[in-house]
Amino acid sequence: MLDSAAGRPHAEGMLIINYGAGLDSTGVLVGLHQRGVTPDVIIFSDTGAEQPHTYAYLDVMDAWCERVGFPKITRVKYAPVRAPYTTLEGKCLSNETLPSLAFGGHSCALVFKRDVMNKFLKKDARVLSAIARGETITKMIGYDNGDRDRKRAEKSERSLARLRAKKLSAETWEAHTCEFRYPLIEWGWDRDRLAQEIEAAGLPVPQKSSCYFCPAMKLDEIVDLKRKHLPLFERAIRIEQGARDGRNGLRGTLGLGRKFAWEWLADATTVDEAREALRAHGAKDTHQARP
Repeated sequence: MLDSAAGRPHAEGMLIINYGAGLDSTGVLVGLHQRGVTPDVIIFSDTGAEQPHTYAYLDVMDAWCERVGFPKITRVKYAPVRAPYTTLEGKCLSNETLPSLAFGGHSCALVFKRDVMNKFLKKDARVLSAIARGETITKMIGYDNGDRDRKRAEKSERSLARLRAKKLSAETWEAHTCEFRYPLIEWGWDRDRLAQEIEAAGLPVPQKSSCYFCPAMKLDEIVDLKRKHLPLFERAIRIEQGARDGRNGLRGTLGLGRKFAWEWLADATTVDEAREALRAHGAKDTHQARP
């Protein structure tokens, strides 16, 4: 349990926050501050293709962390040994493909988020010292107390159990080294409560955090991106076109929308126009849930 009186996790230990700059992970930081608990590391993995509002919110949160005595957010990035790209956009363009989520996978989040953070933490002097002292390394994950995120937490625990049953390796380091906590579920905070607590802390409620060409984006989010950041929408279309015309084509998907191509929305200026564009191609607005 968190020792709120001492302001530390456990009697001895290290607390790491996987920060995503969205509602849930921001709520974790706000809730910890309320309870007098200071994390040791707050880490954010930058895919190099985050939405502009996410980069802006990171600056807001850095200022808030400094104000409340939290450590500054550590920003890490993908650094391949041989690949000719350093961003998710670069990978898609170089390999003539889409983010894995467009094909029903999740490797983009694993490679450009989880693995990047773990690579940094495995070499971080603070983490190595804590491990050498035999301290508990606790990672807090921002799954909220809604039905969908509770199921995600349960799935995460099952995955961790499978990894802990394997030998220690680069893939299993996190599972073998860290304890995982889901504080928003422990506190009973759903998304409405999160927004209330974040506003009460004097912070703006963050917008959804994702890459600007994320296949999980809803139709209104795509239209909003196009209206506010047309060059980014056009870059997303280039990614889609590169995959469509590339050596492997679009196998098992129609485009960044999975069941539709973002290219179809090129002339749409409103959500209604976007829906009409989909209907013209025999598709529907499924308003996909975010992963």
